[in-house]
Amino acid sequence: MLLKIRHALLEITNHPVTKQSAIIINNEIIITSGGILQPYVRPKKSSTEVRQDNENCPSGKIIQNLQQCKLINAQDGNSDEARHLNALNYQVTFDRRKLPPSKEGRRQPHILTRYCAKLLYLFNSAEISRHLLRFLGTQHVDKATAAHNEVLLSSFLVLSMRCDGTKENFQRFLRHIAHYLRYLQPIHTLDDVLVMCTPFGLENFYKTISIGKVSNVMGRDGCLFVLSNALALGCEGAAVFNNKLRLIGMIMCTSFQRQQENVNLTLAANFAFLLRDFMRQLGLNITSVPVPRYSSNFPWERAMVVIEAAGSQGTGTFVKVLNKKFILTCTHVVFKLNTTAICRSVDGEFESEVLWRNPQYDQPFDVALLAAPDNVPERYCVRLSNVKPSLGQNVYNAGFPYFVNFNLKYDFNPAIFQGRIIKYTPGAIMSDGCVQAGQSGGPMFDEQGCILGICVSNIKVGNVVYPNLNTAVPICQIRTWLEQYARTNDIKLLSNLVANKEMQRLWALEAPPILSKL
Repeated sequence: MLLKIRHALLEITNHPVTKQSAIIINNEIIITSGGILQPYVRPKKSSTEVRQDNENCPSGKIIQNLQQCKLINAQDGNSDEARHLNALNYQVTFDRRKLPPSKEGRRQPHILTRYCAKLLYLFNSAEISRHLLRFLGTQHVDKATAAHNEVLLSSFLVLSMRCDGTKENFQRFLRHIAHYLRYLQPIHTLDDVLVMCTPFGLENFYKTISIGKVSNVMGRDGCLFVLSNALALGCEGAAVFNNKLRLIGMIMCTSFQRQQENVNLTLAANFAFLLRDFMRQLGLNITSVPVPRYSSNFPWERAMVVIEAAGSQGTGTFVKVLNKKFILTCTHVVFKLNTTAICRSVDGEFESEVLWRNPQYDQPFDVALLAAPDNVPERYCVRLSNVKPSLGQNVYNAGFPYFVNFNLKYDFNPAIFQGRIIKYTPGAIMSDGCVQAGQSGGPMFDEQGCILGICVSNIKVGNVVYPNLNTAVPICQIRTWLEQYARTNDIKLLSNLVANKEMQRLWALEAPPILSKL
């Protein structure tokens, strides 16, 4: 049985009007993220004296049920929760049919059509919610509102275009879904993905396509995954397809606040996981048969090292230069350390000696070398790229974003983000591949799995962080001195990694000399 899966735009017309992307199945059942309910399901008051009143109001009851992962049946007209949710006006817009052929015989585009929709269920997945709350672990001034918003982000709406409440069609939908979920393939990092969305909820942007890759997979059965796609608001609820155009996920959020900073990161829920959870809450069990598959991408994870330093974390890479193995990272990652760093690789924790670092951590080149353990297998070490970067070249920025790896003693879950080189000078590479806090010192790989650069930082202006604008030290700029050190074991040769004044001006973002013709 085939499912006809299409993109749609869901709108709640009550004040304030909200719109976001959605998935419509067989032109009938609509599924989207619960974040669209944030303006309508919220506490009326935030003071501690009236907390009990909030819990007794419909919004409070909805949040309580979702926090306890209790299914909310909006068709139950006797409950306060259902009455509150049914007081909202839901409309869905999508291209259900084409325009009639023109007289000239030219092909006509699809016409958007708007329909009324009826809410059937609102549900929350415990596993998805648990991992999302770890992402959003911030200090909020209004904790009551924050708790409401966070639980709604990990909740999902199921609606129907049939407002007559017919159950036969929904039962047929469940049978189709059960068949669709019978054979599952796991999601892997670096899988190709396509997102179909409507940025900002604007009809002019309907069916916008974004192509990227899976950057990280988390949770039980891969219930959550991070994408390299940089998406705008309004894309929440959009469908994520794999390279065979099979629906594998739904966008949950595109940005969030953490430690008073805006974090731009696209997070998706595993579609199969959330639907199996939904059917379990309905009392239906699905027998799934996992289909084994193996990633065809280069084994980048084993080259990664997470470095703990003075309460913060950074990233390093096992490299082999001639016959010498060591760890490449950034000076600012290990600058506060004396002689050793606590590191963790895929094989476990170890101490590493700091061989060399730039005496000035805020000046180029921001490079440091750590000793690699004697027992590190040679296959863990990546090669240094021997070519110069080029504009438009595909690159992969890898590392350990601090909001993905919560317990480095037990978790080893590096992320990798696809991007392209958007600017190159002899002293710096700029890419649009995501670099988040915690990825400093991590590798910038080329498509052959060689290390092309060392990620240094993203761009921050005020309190706004731009992770898709970042800089890296080009390996071609420092390769000669690394090879000479590996050949002679003379640590003094590494002092040549302290850049000249021209490079310092470049990394300080000072304006270049300008010839005035005014």
